[in-house]
Amino acid sequence: MKAAHFLVFFFALSLVLVAAATFQYTLEMKTDIHITRVEMSFNNENALTEIDYEVGFLTEIYIFFFGSRNLNPYMDQLLFDFEEYQIISIRGTTATIELLNVSKFSGEYYLHNSRSLGMPVDQLILVYPDGKYLTFNNAVETQSIFY
Repeated sequence: MKAAHFLVFFFALSLVLVAAATFQYTLEMKTDIHITRVEMSFNNENALTEIDYEVGFLTEIYIFFFGSRNLNPYMDQLLFDFEEYQIISIRGTTATIELLNVSKFSGEYYLHNSRSLGMPVDQLILVYPDGKYLTFNNAVETQSIFY
């Protein structure tokens, strides 16, 4: 290996250590994610969902360099009770996912039955099509609503 490769590796390692010391991060690998906020905006039978989460410092660095496709299993775990969904984007600490067929049309209203979440969510926000919303703290399931 050339000396330049060692030099680049040394500077990258130094940068990580200095950043960890400066910002008081630990260098433990935090393998799971912590879901801080889920906002579900209902529109007819579908819902557009924005998920905010926190990961460990080393995981953030990994995501920055190699992308976020390895977070897909965590999204699968969170949304296990939803039959159909499409991951639109996962960037930084936010994911945008479209939940398909989460509500059923019955008469004049759409009905959304409660669904379990695969991990606790600090704040769950359910947004009605008219802009009104319900907020739930420490949620482990969505609530049954109609709109």
